[in-house]
Amino acid sequence: MNILKTSAFAFFTFLIIAISFNVKNTYSQEVREDDPKTFRYFKINANTDDDSVYVKIQDEMAVDPKLSSFTLIVNVSDADPNNHYVVIGEETDPTKIQVPWNNITKEVQQKLLNWSAPNKINLAQKRYNYISVFVDALKKVKIKEVIAPPKKEKEILSTTAYINPYLNFFGGEPLGIPLKKSFGFSFQLGTPYSGPFETDLVGANFHLLGAKIGVTTRIKELVRKRDAGATSGEKESTFGNYNNIFSPKLGIQASYVLPFGNFFEVGFFSVIDSGDYDPPLKVKNNYDTLKNGRYMPNLYIPSGSFFNFEFRYPIRTFGSTRAKIYIAKYFGNFHAGYTAREIRVAGSVFDVRMDYMFGNADRNWQFLWEAYVSNIAESFGLSSFALGPSIRLTKSPNSAFGLVTAMINARIKLGDFYDEK
Repeated sequence: MNILKTSAFAFFTFLIIAISFNVKNTYSQEVREDDPKTFRYFKINANTDDDSVYVKIQDEMAVDPKLSSFTLIVNVSDADPNNHYVVIGEETDPTKIQVPWNNITKEVQQKLLNWSAPNKINLAQKRYNYISVFVDALKKVKIKEVIAPPKKEKEILSTTAYINPYLNFFGGEPLGIPLKKSFGFSFQLGTPYSGPFETDLVGANFHLLGAKIGVTTRIKELVRKRDAGATSGEKESTFGNYNNIFSPKLGIQASYVLPFGNFFEVGFFSVIDSGDYDPPLKVKNNYDTLKNGRYMPNLYIPSGSFFNFEFRYPIRTFGSTRAKIYIAKYFGNFHAGYTAREIRVAGSVFDVRMDYMFGNADRNWQFLWEAYVSNIAESFGLSSFALGPSIRLTKSPNSAFGLVTAMINARIKLGDFYDEK
C-alpha cells in the first residue's frame, strides 16, 4: 500500500514538474505585442537614417543601388530553421529580393531581432478583443521616439542644409540636389511656406558653401483665378481667391546660412521685371470696409525688395527623416511652423507640414495644415510618393474663421544620391 502511495506521489510530482516546465517554456516563446523583441515574423519600414544595419543588410543581400527606405520582412517562426528567410520588398511582389536567414551574419540577425522601434510590425496572427481598437496603436508608440536629435550630418551643417530629396507639388522646402556636398542646385514650386494655388512663384537656385543665389518667375496657372479671365459669376466667388501671393515676371533672390550650424538663414528678394500682369480676382469684403478696404487682401509684388530670414531648429520626431521647427519672415510676412518627413507612428508613415502666418497690412492671418500618407506604394516604392489634404484657414469675407482652400497636395522623393556614405 505504501509502495502504491509512493508511486502515485512520485507520478504526480513528475507530472507537475513537467507541466510547470512546459508552461515556462511556452511563456518564454510567447509573442508579446508590447515587446517587439519577441516577434518572430515581422515587417520593418526600414530607413538607413535609423541605423547602419539597414545598409549592411543590403550589402549582404546584394542590393545595388542602395535604397534609403524599403520594406524588410523577417520570418523565423517556423520550427525548421531551413524555412527561415528574410525579404526586401513585399512577399507578394515578384521583384522582391529573398534569401535564407542563414545567409545573414549573426551580428545583423541579432540587430534585426532585437530592433524595438515603432516601425517594427508583428505579422503573426494575433487575438483581438474589445479594447484592441483603442490601445493597440498606442502600445506601439515609444515615448523616446517622440523627439530626438537629427541623425544626418547634412541636417546640422550650414553648407549642406539645402540638400533635400523631397519635391512638393505646391510650396514647401525646395528640392535640393547636390553635385558635391556644399555645391549644388535647388528648385522650388511656390514659397517654403505656401500651399496649393496660393502663389504663382517658381524658382531655381545655385548653392555654394552655405550661400544661395537664384532667379524666380511665375506660372500664372498656379493661382486659381484671375480677374482678366473670370466670368461675372466667378468674380462674386468667395472661395480660394484671396490671401494669395502674386509674384513678378522676373525676380532675384539670395541668402546665406550662417556658419556654426544650420539654424539661421538670412537673405533678400528683389524684383527685376514686374512684367504685364493679370490682376488677381477681387473678392468683396463684407466687414469693416473703411479700415480694411472694399476687397479681400492679396499680396501683389510689382516692384521693390524684401528682407527674408528663417530661424530653425532641426529635430527628429517619431523617427522622421527631416523635421524642423522655425520662425521666419518671407515677402514681409512672419511665419512660425513645423515640418517633418516620413514620420513613423504605430506602423503608419506620413508627412506633416504646419505653418501659421501672422496678419499684416497686406494679408490676413493664415494657418496651413498638410498631412501626406507616405506608404501608399509598396516594396521599393514605400516612401517614394506621398499624397494628402492641404487646408488653408484664415479670415473669411464675413470676418469669421473660414476655409480659403481645401486641396490635395503631394510630394515625390527623388533617388538616394544625396545619402551620406
